Amino acid sequence: AGEKSPAKGKKHGKPRPMPDVARMYMDDQAEAKTPMVFVTRDGDLHATVMESGKYRHLLCVDGEPTEVEKLALEYHYKQVDADTVAEKVVHDPSMDTENPRRQGRWLSNRDLWVSRQQWIPVRLTLRAAAQFTGLIEWFTPYAIKLNIGLRGKDGTASVILHRHAVVRLDMLAEPKEEPRSTP
Repeated sequence: AGEKSPAKGKKHGKPRPMPDVARMYMDDQAEAKTPMVFVTRDGDLHATVMESGKYRHLLCVDGEPTEVEKLALEYHYKQVDADTVAEKVVHDPSMDTENPRRQGRWLSNRDLWVSRQQWIPVRLTLRAAAQFTGLIEWFTPYAIKLNIGLRGKDGTASVILHRHAVVRLDMLAEPKEEPRSTP
C-alpha cells in the first residue's frame, strides 16, 4: 500500500525537440555549394543555396542573390539527379492545376511515418500535377524527402517535396497491422 510507483521517482523534463532535418539538409547544400534545381509553378530555377531560412531561401541564380519564398516552391533536387527526376516525374492529366484541392488521403504524419517505417512506396501528387513515386527517407512538418530511384551507379536520386504543395498521397501497399500491446 505504501509503495511508490517506479515512474513517480523519475523526473520528466521537456521532450527534446527533433532535429530539423530539412534545415540541416539545406545547410549542407549551402556549405557544399551543390548545384540544385528549384521547381515553382512558374518554372525551374537552377541555383545554389546561399542561405536557408524559415520562410524563404536565399539562392544564387545566374551569379545573383535571389530570395525565393518557400510557398512558391513545389519541390527541389540536386542537379546531379536531374536525369532521374526527368525520367521519374509523371504529370496527372486529371489534375485541375488552376484550382488544386486536396484529394485522396490527407497528408497525415501517421501515414508518412507508417510508410517510412514499413518501406511502403507512396505516390505524391503536387498542385501543379507533378507526381512522384518512391520511398520516404525523412519528413518534417514542411518537407518530405522522397527517394525516387538510382542515380547511375553512385547513389540514390531524391526530391524534396514541399508539403504545402502536396494535394494527394497514395500508399501503394496496405500497411501491416501493428501488433497490439498487452498490459
